[in-house]
Amino acid sequence: MKLEMEKVRSEKCYSVGYIPGIDKYVLVCVVPWIAWYNRYYEITKEEYNFFGTNQLDELARLLYGQGIQSTRFLFSDKNEENTSEQLELREKVLT
Repeated sequence: MKLEMEKVRSEKCYSVGYIPGIDKYVLVCVVPWIAWYNRYYEITKEEYNFFGTNQLDELARLLYGQGIQSTRFLFSDKNEENTSEQLELREKVLT
């Protein structure tokens, strides 16, 4: 999936961007596992604009720590982490 207006913070293992298909700004956390994958969390446009600041770094760390339990969790690249609704949302974004 290609995010619009993507900004990557590789040293912190996250990126931010916009998904027009669902009209949402997202923070994408990389999850290091056997095969690395991404988790997608909803953020505000204001939070997106904090890119490169400690404030956004802290939010990324918080969301990563909360994992799929976060109220901002949209979906994951790992099927097992998604509900059926989240799988549908992911499919909508991918098509």
